[in-house]
Amino acid sequence: MQHLTKRALRFCAAGVFTAAALCSFAAVPVSADEPYDVYNYNYLGEAVPSQAGYLASRTVSGTDLNTTAWNDPSDLCRDADDLFYLADSGNNRILQIDSSFQKVLKIYDTFTMPDGSETTLNHPKGIYISPDTGLMYIADNENARALICRQDGSVVMELTKPDSNVYDQDLTFLPQKILCDNAGNVYIILNNTTKGAAMFDADGTFIGYYGANHVAATAQVIANHFWNAIASEEEKRYRARSTPTAFDNFDIDTVKGFIFTSTSSASSDTDIVKKVNPEGYNLFSYMSDFRWGDLFSTWYSGKNYKTKIVDIDIGDDGSINCLDATTGRVFQYDKEADLLFIMGTVGDQVGGFTAGSVSALETRGENCETIYVLDSAKGTVTVFEQTVFGSIVHEADALYNGGYYQEALEPWMEVLKRDGNYRRAYLGISSAYYNMGMYKESMEYAKKADSSQRYNRAFERYRSQWLKAHFTAILAAAAALFAAVYGWRYLGKKRHIPGKDKGGNAS
Repeated sequence: MQHLTKRALRFCAAGVFTAAALCSFAAVPVSADEPYDVYNYNYLGEAVPSQAGYLASRTVSGTDLNTTAWNDPSDLCRDADDLFYLADSGNNRILQIDSSFQKVLKIYDTFTMPDGSETTLNHPKGIYISPDTGLMYIADNENARALICRQDGSVVMELTKPDSNVYDQDLTFLPQKILCDNAGNVYIILNNTTKGAAMFDADGTFIGYYGANHVAATAQVIANHFWNAIASEEEKRYRARSTPTAFDNFDIDTVKGFIFTSTSSASSDTDIVKKVNPEGYNLFSYMSDFRWGDLFSTWYSGKNYKTKIVDIDIGDDGSINCLDATTGRVFQYDKEADLLFIMGTVGDQVGGFTAGSVSALETRGENCETIYVLDSAKGTVTVFEQTVFGSIVHEADALYNGGYYQEALEPWMEVLKRDGNYRRAYLGISSAYYNMGMYKESMEYAKKADSSQRYNRAFERYRSQWLKAHFTAILAAAAALFAAVYGWRYLGKKRHIPGKDKGGNAS
C-alpha cells in the first residue's frame, strides 16, 4: 500500500509539472514574426517564454526549385562548398542544390559503374559528401548496397552485404544512413541490426560494428539476466532477450573526428545522443541523467509522446542540433550540451511540420546562422534564419569557447538584458568570472543558474583565495589568541599557589 501511495504521488507530481509547463507555453507571447510558441527552460526545469534564436523564413519544395515535387525525401547533406544534396527517395534520385537553396544544380538519377554499365537508385535513404575525399556516399536502401561516387556520377566502389562470420548472413543488407571519416572509413546504419554501424575501411573491407548502444539496466533487464542464468536451454529459447536499441542517425565532427549518434527509441532514455571517439567510447556516458529534448512528455490529442531524436547535426561551431520527430522541434545545444535554443512545432504554418515526419536536419555558417529541416510528408525544406538575439548568444559562446573570457562578459550581459530567464547566460557569466579569477562573482551567477557543480568549484577557489589574502591577519589573530589564552592560564596559576594559606603561612 505504501509503495502504491508513493507511485501515485510521483504520478501526480509529474502531472502537475507537465500541466504547469504547458500553461507556460500558452502564456508565451507570439508576434507576427514568431509562427510558434518560443520557450526555453529555466534553472528549475520549467518551460518559460524566451527570445527567439531563430525564425522560420521560408519553406522550399521541389516545384519551387523548378523540379518535380519531392516524393518521401529522407536525407539532407551540405558539402565543404556549401552546396546541398537531398535524397529524394521516392523519385530514386539525388539532387544537388545551390548554397542559397534557390536552384537545383544537378540531378543524379543514373550512375556509371566501374565496368562502364549504368545503374539507377532504388529508394536511397542516406547521402553524405566527405570534405576529405570529395566523394559522394549514398545509402541505396532497396538495392541493398552503398555507392561511393565521384561528382560526375561515376561509381568508385560498391559496398554490399559482407561475406564475414561477424555479419549475420541471415540478415539482408539495408543501408539507411552513411558517412565517412577523415581516414576514409565508411560507416553505415542498417535497418535491421542493433549491433551498431557497419564499418568498412577505405578499401571496402568489412571491419565490424561501431558504437553499439547499451542495454538500459532496468528492473526487467536485471530480472531477465537472473532467470537466464538459471534457466534450462529449452526455457532460454522461449524467454525474451534483452537487446540494445539501434541508433538511426549520426553525424561527424569533421574537426575533432567524433561521431555523434541519435536514437529515436521511445522505450528508453539510454544513449539517446552519444559522442563516440575513434575507439568507440561514448564521451557522454557520464550524462546518464541528462534529458535531451523536452524535459517532460508532450501531450497531443489525449496521448503522451516522448521526445524522439531522429537526426543530429554538428555545426561548424561545434553546436549539437537535434531534431525531434514528436514535436517537429529543433533543440540546439552548445558543445558542452547546454541548451541554447528551441524552434519549430507541429502544424501547417511556416515553421510547422507533420508530426512524426521530419526526417533530416542540416546547418550552415560559422556560427550556425541558418538551419534547414526536411519534412518527408510535406516534401519540403524549411529554412530558419538566426535572429539578432541568436547572433549575440552565439558570439558570446564563441568568445568563451575560444578562451576570451573577459570579452565574452559583455555579450552575455546583453543577453540577460534581452531575456532575464536565459539560463545559459548565467552559466556563461559564471564560467567567465571563474576563468578570470573572480570566484565570488562566479558563485553569485552559478547560484542564479542553480548550478551546484559550478558553485562548488568556484567556492573552493574563493575559499583558497580568501585564506591566501588574509593569511597574515589570520596568523596574527591566531598568535594573539594563543598569547591571550596562555596569559590567562599563567595569571590563574599565580593566584592559586598550592601549599599556602590566605595569610601566606605554610599549611
